[in-house]
Amino acid sequence: MNTEKLIIDFFQYIFEAFVFWLYAGMISNPKKKNSISISCIILGYSILLIVYEFNNLLATGLSIIVICTWLFRFFYSMSFKNSLFQSFILFGVMVGSEFASMSIVTLITKAAFDIQNISSNVYFADVVISRLVYFVILVIIARIFAKKENKEYNAKPYWLMLIMPLSSIVMIAIFRNISISSPLSSKNYILWIFSALLVLFSNVIVFIIFETSQKDAIELSDLKAIQQQAENDERYFEVIEQSNKDMQVFAHDVKNHFIQIRNMEDLESAKNYIDSIYPQIETFSSIGISQNKMLDLIISKYIKLCESKDIKFSIDVKTANLNYILDSDLSTLLNNLLDNAVEAAEQTKEKKITLKIYSKSKTFDALTLSNSCSSPPISSGKKLQTTKKNKRFHGIGLKSVIKVVDRYNGIYDWNYDEKSNTFETIIAFSKNK
Repeated sequence: MNTEKLIIDFFQYIFEAFVFWLYAGMISNPKKKNSISISCIILGYSILLIVYEFNNLLATGLSIIVICTWLFRFFYSMSFKNSLFQSFILFGVMVGSEFASMSIVTLITKAAFDIQNISSNVYFADVVISRLVYFVILVIIARIFAKKENKEYNAKPYWLMLIMPLSSIVMIAIFRNISISSPLSSKNYILWIFSALLVLFSNVIVFIIFETSQKDAIELSDLKAIQQQAENDERYFEVIEQSNKDMQVFAHDVKNHFIQIRNMEDLESAKNYIDSIYPQIETFSSIGISQNKMLDLIISKYIKLCESKDIKFSIDVKTANLNYILDSDLSTLLNNLLDNAVEAAEQTKEKKITLKIYSKSKTFDALTLSNSCSSPPISSGKKLQTTKKNKRFHGIGLKSVIKVVDRYNGIYDWNYDEKSNTFETIIAFSKNK
């Protein structure tokens, strides 16, 4: 069985090389091109195969630690200490997977594991089982040490994919048991080897494809964020440009305003005249007041919207601007809250909305949004219920708001004052997310 064992061990170490490449890519960033990294990893594991064939456990263990440390240190962004730590993890998992595979075989076959008297096809089954166990343990550990951006994407599908290697382990163990009681012909033996190799490598390939698609998703998300920022900048400058044009027109009219005020006969008439032009000044002062472009854009949008609906919109955002909240989250939060406020306020006689964002303490910022509301909201406890007929497609906005609040360790609350017919939303955001 020596030649057959050598061939089996060859495929075993090729498999381990690709598992190493997958594992290293999940927990760190590569320093070299993939082609160079993969070539050196295969070279390193070829050396490990040669050492392994001498059946010296101490030499095998030391060579695994040395070569894996070298690969981690020089081909991935890791310190020597971390590289050595990860190498010990790989060695520990390798040893543990051997014992785990023996236990699995014993459990499924209901027979004691006999390493001395096994045929080549049984040995191959044991290798496949142990390598799959090794693979499963490593991908679980990789998720723990994974780069932050990788953890934030597709966590659920990642764990569901473990069903594939786990079911493969059970399948191979069962087939191992069958092959002991019913010896395989030469043709079936070749088919069995080929099928087992497909099962073995397909598990790694699926995870490699998943990791690649995850990285593509992260890059796409980054590109979308850049594009969104560029669009925000463009819209922001458009608002500023329009505001400047309006300011120029207003400045041109200031001369006439001063002449008009000068010719007035009494102080009361002058006060009334100034009050009539004051809202125009307030409009200009609301543009760019927060130093947060997204916040200023949203405020500008609702100033125009409220003007068109004759809603009095008061803003006070001079002491906090929520600049630690992502633009997409801030847009989701404020657009949903203000849409609801506008919809409620325009159905009342008072037609008023007040938005305040301010620092409540060194660790919290507060957002309060109050609007006139003709009737108390429908709620179950503190959970608001939509009043719209098609409940399936409504009420989603508030859920999105609460998700954003939770994402930033915030606190959401609301209350309704029946005396003043005012609905108020209160949100406290932790500055130390």
